[in-house]
Amino acid sequence: MKTEEIDLPSIVGKGYGKFWRSKKRYRVIKGGRASKKSRTMGLWSIYNIMKYPLANMVVVRNTYNTNKDSTYAVLKWAARRLGVFHLWKFTESPLEAKYIPTGQKILFRGFDDPLKITSITVDIGVLCWAWIEEAFEIESEEKFRTFDESIRGELPPGYFKQVTLSFNPWINSHWTKTRFYDNVDPYADTFTTTYKCNEWLDDADRALIEDLERTNPARFKVVGLGEYGLPGGTYFEEFREDVHVVEPFRIPDHWQRYRFMDYGLDMLAAYWAAIDTQGNAYIYKEVYESNLIISDAAKRIKSITNETIKLTYAPPDLWNRRQETGKSAEDIFRENGVVLSKAGNDRVQGWLNLKEWLKPFEIEDEQTGETYKTARLKIFKNCVNLIRTLPQLQRDEKDPNDVATEPHELTHAPDALRYFCGMRMLPSAEPKKDKKTPFPFQNGQTNQGGYMTW
Repeated sequence: MKTEEIDLPSIVGKGYGKFWRSKKRYRVIKGGRASKKSRTMGLWSIYNIMKYPLANMVVVRNTYNTNKDSTYAVLKWAARRLGVFHLWKFTESPLEAKYIPTGQKILFRGFDDPLKITSITVDIGVLCWAWIEEAFEIESEEKFRTFDESIRGELPPGYFKQVTLSFNPWINSHWTKTRFYDNVDPYADTFTTTYKCNEWLDDADRALIEDLERTNPARFKVVGLGEYGLPGGTYFEEFREDVHVVEPFRIPDHWQRYRFMDYGLDMLAAYWAAIDTQGNAYIYKEVYESNLIISDAAKRIKSITNETIKLTYAPPDLWNRRQETGKSAEDIFRENGVVLSKAGNDRVQGWLNLKEWLKPFEIEDEQTGETYKTARLKIFKNCVNLIRTLPQLQRDEKDPNDVATEPHELTHAPDALRYFCGMRMLPSAEPKKDKKTPFPFQNGQTNQGGYMTW
């Protein structure tokens, strides 16, 4: 085979030497925007698969189908930049990259399919490396640990196992901070990169990022310097776990029940709410799953519904009819037993309505006389994704009355709640009291206290 020499530093650029050479079990790289971390990882992957003829790799995102326009596209770009695209076969069904001379593969998976992500096998060689892109989307360390355990088995001499995590550090409470950056892990190399590592940015791009230091220092800390933080003003400042999150309890039968949802192939976020006799809402059940087609989403919702539901609110775009079938998503939900009601979709008004539901206020305990804070909306603690994402939503940079749509993973559950809060909810009626009257018994007989009920 004809070989060609390339000048790797001129292709990869500067600022990633230690990252490129690291062979520790974990490489963890957080960075600001335009810090070229994903493209560098793409170049590293193509180069090292070709360098190690028995090595294979798996690339993972929280949702499988988001790989196509991100990691898969980056690896195709990397093969072209290295001048070896003709030696690779990229396929979309299944999504994979194959090094033609040896048959080695780069596979793609998602945390939304637990079976496939923990049972990865390769035909040729061994599975050595994993790349978790946008690792901030992985909400729990337990999920990461389960996946990490699947990268196992003996390796040929000179080979090494490695899991690389790359992400923008949007959330300062994320488990990656405690796991890798707050504590020293002898098996991990950690990196923080910025736009200053990217020598190919033009002056206009660089100025746009640097201007944030003056206009929005909190956002500059995250997107400019690659440090953990909340990049801007938190939208729902009203939210407090000690006020809004409650222990689950048995909901009285006479409370009206509702469902509300946001649906896309990337995520079904469905919730159940009960309204008490004072008009307060309790969000008590959650489905938060990705990669469900419409009929399966409907069946999933039905599978855990064992109560009478008054209405199920959903976004208006589910009523759009598809030209090829003449059906809308609403039609398919209805055919599978879930009848939807169209919710309003005024974003700003919807968020303002939600703020009203979340607004804390003080009441007095009738027995102790002490005051405490409460709110019209409460969330059962088992609705973990709503509790996780709601307080992390940021204000939109261009419209402070709206919510930022990035990171997108944070918006699904709050959007569903917005549809619910935008609708008019009446208090549940008080239960009818049993009418009781004394029942005349003769000869001293009694019947459960001497009353009959009808």
